[in-house]
Amino acid sequence: MVSMSGIYIHIPFCKSKCHYCDFFSVTKSEGREEFAALLIEELEFRSDYLINKQVDTIYFGGGTPTLLHPSHLETVLKHLRKMFTVNSEAEITIEANPDDLSPGLVTSYLESGFNRMSIGTQSFFDEHLKLMNRRHDAAQAIEAVRMASAGGFRNISLDLIYGIPGMTAGQWEQNLTIAAGLPADHISAYHLTIEPKTRFGRLKKAGLFSEIPDEESVEQYQKLLKILGEQGFEQYEISNFARDKRYSRHNTKYWTGDTYLGLGPSAHSFDGSCRHWNPSGLAKYTADIRSKKLPKGEVIEQSMHRNEYVMTRLRTAAGIEKAGFQSAFGEAAWLELLVMADEHISKGYLIYENEKLRFDTAAWFRSDGILSDLFVV
Repeated sequence: MVSMSGIYIHIPFCKSKCHYCDFFSVTKSEGREEFAALLIEELEFRSDYLINKQVDTIYFGGGTPTLLHPSHLETVLKHLRKMFTVNSEAEITIEANPDDLSPGLVTSYLESGFNRMSIGTQSFFDEHLKLMNRRHDAAQAIEAVRMASAGGFRNISLDLIYGIPGMTAGQWEQNLTIAAGLPADHISAYHLTIEPKTRFGRLKKAGLFSEIPDEESVEQYQKLLKILGEQGFEQYEISNFARDKRYSRHNTKYWTGDTYLGLGPSAHSFDGSCRHWNPSGLAKYTADIRSKKLPKGEVIEQSMHRNEYVMTRLRTAAGIEKAGFQSAFGEAAWLELLVMADEHISKGYLIYENEKLRFDTAAWFRSDGILSDLFVV
C-alpha cells in the first residue's frame, strides 16, 4: 500500500496584520514577485523528503496566498506535480480573504488546479471584524462564499472566531446560522486566543484588553455544538465541523501523525521520525534556500512521540484506538494510559468503549488540563 503524504506551502505576505494572528507574515510587498521562484528552489532540493510516498493533499496557507499572482501559484503547483507523485484525486486547498476574491480570480484558481477554498470570514458583524483588524466587512464575507460557490468550487471551508470581547450570545448564534446557510460544507471555529507577540497581546499586557469570562466561553462553545449539529454538521475534531464527510484531509494528517513536507518561511515538516522547520524571517529563509541549506530539525523521542500521539488523536472524534496505540508503544503503555485516564473517565470527561478512548464532546473545551494528566515525562 502506497503511503500518503501532504505538502504545506506557507505564503507569508499580508496587506495588514490581524490583531490576533501569531503566524509569521510580513506586510511589505517586496519579494512577492520572486517568492514563487524561491519555493521552487526549495522543493527541488528537498524533493527526496517524501521519497516513495504519494501526495494526496496540498495546502497553500499563510499569510495570504491570494496575494501572489494566480500564474505564480499555478507555476508552483506544476512544479509540485513534476517533483512529487501527486494523487489524481488530491485535495488542493487555497486560503483566501474575502476582500481579495473576484469572479475572475475564482476561475483562475480552479483552472490552476485548486479544488478546495478556505475563506477567512471570521465573523459576520462589522464591529468584530474592525476590532480584529480584518480588511473585509460582513457583506464581503457573505458575497465571497457565494462567489466561490458560483464560480465552481464545490469544497469550501469557512473560519469563524468566538470568544471575541463584546460579542453577544445572539451575535454568535447569528454568525453560526449565517455560516450554516451559506454554500460551504466545512466550518473551522476557533476561540480567540491572545498571544503575547500580537497586537491583542500587547494591549493585554498594558491592561487594555482581556479574554471574556470562562462561563461565556463555555456558553458560546455549547451553542456552537448545538447550532451546527442541528444544521447537519458533524464535529470531527475540537474546532472542525463538516457536512457530508467533507473533512479537511490535509489538516487530518497533523492529527493522525502522517508525514508532510512544509515549504516556505516558518513551515514545518515531519517524516515520521524527525521534525524540521524553516526559519521565520523572510531574509533568513531566502539566504538558506539560495545556499541550499537544509532546515533545522529534531528526532522525536519515544516519550515525545507518545505524548503527541495522545494529544493529537484525542483532538479528534475518533480518539485513540487500542490496537493502534499498542502497535506503536506496546501493551504496557496502553494499560498505563488507561490508569492515567481513569479519573477523567469516572467523571465522564473521557469515554472508554469499544477499545477506544475519546473525549466526551462537551469536555473538549476543557481538554488542555485533562491532556496534561495523560502525558509521561
